[in-house]
Amino acid sequence: MTHRWAWLIGQPVAHSLSPALHNAAFAAAGLDAQYSVRETSAEELPAVIDALRAPDCLGANVTAPHKRTAVDLLDDLSDAARAIGAANTIVKRGADLLGDNTDARGLERWMRVGGVDVRGRTALVLGGGGAARASVWALAQSGASCIEVLNRTETHVHELIEVLQPRVPGAVLRAGPLHDAAAPHDDAYAVVVNATSLGHHGGAPVVHPSCYSRESVALELVYNPPLTGFMRAAQEAGAGRVENGLGMLVQQAALAFECWTSQPAPLDAYERVGREAVRR
Repeated sequence: MTHRWAWLIGQPVAHSLSPALHNAAFAAAGLDAQYSVRETSAEELPAVIDALRAPDCLGANVTAPHKRTAVDLLDDLSDAARAIGAANTIVKRGADLLGDNTDARGLERWMRVGGVDVRGRTALVLGGGGAARASVWALAQSGASCIEVLNRTETHVHELIEVLQPRVPGAVLRAGPLHDAAAPHDDAYAVVVNATSLGHHGGAPVVHPSCYSRESVALELVYNPPLTGFMRAAQEAGAGRVENGLGMLVQQAALAFECWTSQPAPLDAYERVGREAVRR
């Protein structure tokens, strides 16, 4: 059997958990394959993506800062990648390279598997970047009727809504400044997603306790540290369920595996490596 390979393309990538996740999955599935990081500058990106056309390549993941620029270098895009304007997974389709967004589809699957029901309900997304776009798409696909998106830079949110609203006609998207989350609310949200980067740096957006009820789910997209300031505040405010981003990470990685191999992902392997990583 031919040895296969896959890359993580980005800059920086040395800190990534993806190689440990995917290599454990390849081993569990009995695949002769290796996943490695490929530190890539903006100038190198076209040549690196073109190298994925090699017959022994399974595909690739794309991370910051290339998720948006990569879409222009691919032959086709999934509905999610096209709507969000970013691709984090590259899949081989014969001679073509397809861009997908398993961040969005991973969150959608995580909610479905985890019993998070947003159908006909209102959700709140904090942030205006790529993670926020993926979250809005996933919530809309999961049936949320209204999604409020708040960010420090309001122009980013208005751009997000301008792009996504025509593609998610079943949900009403609303924009506002991040400080609106700190104001009292008449009704609690079904889900509050922290898609800002503050959790990486020990910070947290201020969310008024009235945004939560015992039926609310607070989701922090950061998975390390496993308990962030946003999560602690949500617990203290009475949110019924508080989660970090590990479950979403596992699901998006599993989706990438399935795209590359056309076989079910060994979820146990992904979950085991993920749990071990956040304990360290």
